[in-house]
Amino acid sequence: MRWQDEQTQQDVKLRQSNRPDTGFLSWSNYIKVHKEDAAKRYEVAQAFLPWPLGFKESVLALRALIRDKKKQQVDFESELHSLYHLAAWESFYPKHSTALDEPGFKIFDYMPGGMITALEIEYQKLGYEQLKLINKTDAKLLVQYYGEPQQHSTLYALYPKLWQQAEARYAKSLDASNKAADIQLTCQALTQPKARGNTHNTSTQASMLPASGLSSASKKYDATGKVIAPAARAPRPKKYPKLQAQHKLGQRPSSKHKYLNKAAKAKQLSLLMVQAIKDRTILQQRLSHINVANIKQTLSNKKLLSVLGVSYLVVNRARRLRTK
Repeated sequence: MRWQDEQTQQDVKLRQSNRPDTGFLSWSNYIKVHKEDAAKRYEVAQAFLPWPLGFKESVLALRALIRDKKKQQVDFESELHSLYHLAAWESFYPKHSTALDEPGFKIFDYMPGGMITALEIEYQKLGYEQLKLINKTDAKLLVQYYGEPQQHSTLYALYPKLWQQAEARYAKSLDASNKAADIQLTCQALTQPKARGNTHNTSTQASMLPASGLSSASKKYDATGKVIAPAARAPRPKKYPKLQAQHKLGQRPSSKHKYLNKAAKAKQLSLLMVQAIKDRTILQQRLSHINVANIKQTLSNKKLLSVLGVSYLVVNRARRLRTK
């Protein structure tokens, strides 16, 4: 089911399963694979609505189709009409919801797409100046086909009551999830054995709850309903293989120490090689488009990493056998 055809919250929940499997590619790179085929690019981008990426890539694909039809001197009004509707739908949500203190996209993503696409889009009232996805070239084509509009606005400004209803539904869903988390915490607290000498201390019971098995929402509250501030985690420092001391002053290094030094240096060299391969792969993916050559290079790098890992295990096992 397309985002435009969604009617219920059940359709919203099934939206994620309807999206294509991108494998090891990111969403943007998965869409850009079809950059040369504008029609296919538009079809794939539609599967990622209502994400901003889906709107942006759909509009880019439609612009490419319009350019091709202009060169062939073919009418492109249908593509321009679709482009304008995408820009209008994207203007329904604000950047930030002041009522809920949440990003506007969260509320927009929670709404069924059919509620947005069912709105009447009138060019004379909506215009084009306040639509973020409309550029200067698009505006010239719109004026060429439909003339200059009477005013310029957004769907968010034209349908404020519908947006307020969407905020209320989203707030209700948040309350329901929080209540479910509180009930789960209470049930787990009751099933835990009471601590001796402190049978009425609910905070002690809440601290006895296991960290595993709780949802992300329930971890934010204790059994009394108070918010638990997450503890800030310090970034872990990078660990590098430590080189063993070769020998004490005035003593010759033993064969065991020599072997440990060589093994440590080999491990350090393998780690540096792995990091260099990863850096090179990331740089290639950023500077060039994903194609067959890049995929083959990635697979060869993975094979090389596997060989390095196996060789390190063999050397490490041999070292252990010699030290026994």
